[in-house]
Amino acid sequence: MDHKEFDSRIHLGFLCDCLSREVKNAVNRGLKEDNGESASSKNGWLLGYITRQSEPVFQKDLESIFHLPKSTLADMIQLLEKDNLIKKVPVDGDGRKKQIVVTEKGQQQILRDEAKIMEVEDFMEEGISSEDMDTVVKVLDRLQQNVRKYKSHIVLKKED
Repeated sequence: MDHKEFDSRIHLGFLCDCLSREVKNAVNRGLKEDNGESASSKNGWLLGYITRQSEPVFQKDLESIFHLPKSTLADMIQLLEKDNLIKKVPVDGDGRKKQIVVTEKGQQQILRDEAKIMEVEDFMEEGISSEDMDTVVKVLDRLQQNVRKYKSHIVLKKED
């Protein structure tokens, strides 16, 4: 492949990365405006996920769900705990295994964060029909499936 061929393509990975950063920055700006400097969309997604689970949530579960390194997730959890948004509760007398529970303060934070996220998403979707949004969701889902398939292909290829 030469530079011309590369330059003539639309690079979806780059476009998705740019959009992701723009959305994250917009949400974070709104959260910081409402909640102060320690607020971030990652923390909001984490709180929202924990509060919606019907089964107990543990740190190990969150590592695989959010695809974050152990140390990054540990720092996030520590900050949320320090801010009294979550607490760790021992499970059945096993001091090593602790369930992560959202506090009342955390629940209130989630409501504010979700309102801000919806505000940003409303702006994003402005002027786009529901049919086009359905298509966008289907295409993004398919792109994600294809990337996962590629990643598994690469792993298998390395094992050969």
